[in-house]
Parts: sequence; structure tokens; C-alpha cells
Amino acid sequence: MQDADVALIDSPVSGGFPGAQSGTLTMMAAGPKQALDQYADVMQAVSKTIHRVGTSAGDGQTVKACLQSLIGSIFSATFEASALAAKAGVSGQVLFDVFSSSGAGCGVSNTALENIIDRQFEGTGSHINTMHKDLTIALDLAEDLGVPMHTAATAMQIFHAGKAKYPTGDNWVCTRVIEDIIGAELHR
Repeated sequence: MQDADVALIDSPVSGGFPGAQSGTLTMMAAGPKQALDQYADVMQAVSKTIHRVGTSAGDGQTVKACLQSLIGSIFSATFEASALAAKAGVSGQVLFDVFSSSGAGCGVSNTALENIIDRQFEGTGSHINTMHKDLTIALDLAEDLGVPMHTAATAMQIFHAGKAKYPTGDNWVCTRVIEDIIGAELHR
């Protein structure tokens, strides 16, 4: 591509539909420094945070796969903790207050837990198909590199179940699969 005077920037994003709408996506940009510098304004139009993660095509996708394996795992742990709390009779508000003010509190778990306790399983801008796709990419990369991914693989099974039972749902709908099994629901 150098002969054609074309530069390729590999730049997956994180932040979903809400981040795209508000211009606060996180970008994992990879490409030649000159191209990243030249098109920084274009990337800043949709991104609050731009991380320069490499110089070759694919570097951005690799970092995104690592990130998504972590996000999927955090989601799944939140779904399971929510079901445990529901079965034990803990209120969703109590769980949210404790989780969000502890070391476990982060945007990923807080958003998931709020949607679970408010029973918002569709239309939140975080469709289950996207995380399912992202976990597939992460696990395929891990397979290619020979890296065991125990937690992400378990998360994928939870997302498989959620997608199979509630194909129109958002990520948090996976909690309903577990709730259906245990016969308890977490409410605010």
C-alpha cells in the first residue's frame, strides 16, 4: 500500500451505541505515526480517548479482543452475582450500592447491574449479538495463539445460553437464564 500512497488505520472502538451517540468512544488505533497524526481530528470527532496501540494493521483488533474478553468476563460474573443475591433475598439496590462503591465497582459491572435490577433487558444499546461476536473473536485469537482462556470461555457459554433463549435481548438478559434456573429475580 505504500506505493499507492494509502495509509491504513486499524481502529476498533469500545463504548457501544451510547458512546457512538455521545462521541465518547474509546479507540484502539494502530497505523503509521504519520497517518495517525494526519487523521487525529477525524478520530477525535467520535472518540473521547484514542489509544495508539501499534503500527500495523491488526494491532488494534488484537487489543480490542483482549479488552472484550475482560468485559465479557466481568459481565458474566455480574450476572452470576446478581442471581446469587436474588436467591439469597438481597435487594438489588443494596447490591448495587455495595458493588459500585467497592473495588469491584466499574462502569461495566455498574451498568450491567443497574439494567438487571431495573429489569431493562432490551433496547439499552448493548445487544447480546455484539458481545457474542466479540467473545468469539477473542476466543478464536486465543485458540490461534494457544492461550487458555478459562474465564472468557465460561463467559461465552453464558452468552450462548442468553442468545439462544433471548435472541432479541441485550447483554444483561443472560441473567434471566440463570434466574429462570434458580427461580428468583433481582429487583431494585
